[in-house]
Amino acid sequence: MISGHSQGSVLAAAAAWQLKPSVRKRVALLTYGSPLERLYGRWFPAHFGAAALNSLHREVACWRNLYRLTDPIGGPVRLPGDCGPEVDHEPLKDPLAYGRTAEHPLPAPILGHSDYQADPVFAQEREQLLERLRPEVPGQRPEPAP
Repeated sequence: MISGHSQGSVLAAAAAWQLKPSVRKRVALLTYGSPLERLYGRWFPAHFGAAALNSLHREVACWRNLYRLTDPIGGPVRLPGDCGPEVDHEPLKDPLAYGRTAEHPLPAPILGHSDYQADPVFAQEREQLLERLRPEVPGQRPEPAP
């Protein structure tokens, strides 16, 4: 799995493109807070436009992209659904919780472009990508009883 946040998502895509095709088809890509389409696709369409990103989507085993509507930098990759499973997850909730409690008297912060790993969706998507990469590998053995 290659994972990247923000500019790291651009490096993750570039790293995947550098792999041999036989290796690339065994790679999962997890991008979050990614400017691939919003910024790079606009200014460097030959390298990061729809055709290039569609090609990458077809060539890797699986790709998921996480973003928030409150993120001023990252956003959806917006690939058409004809080249494989959906890349973009629906926009993540931000803030993660609303309201106040005795334990948390202050409102939850707006995360915007930060702390994607704090969202439980991040761990779920990462685990699903790993499961798709290794469906034939048995799970962890249960701990023996004391």
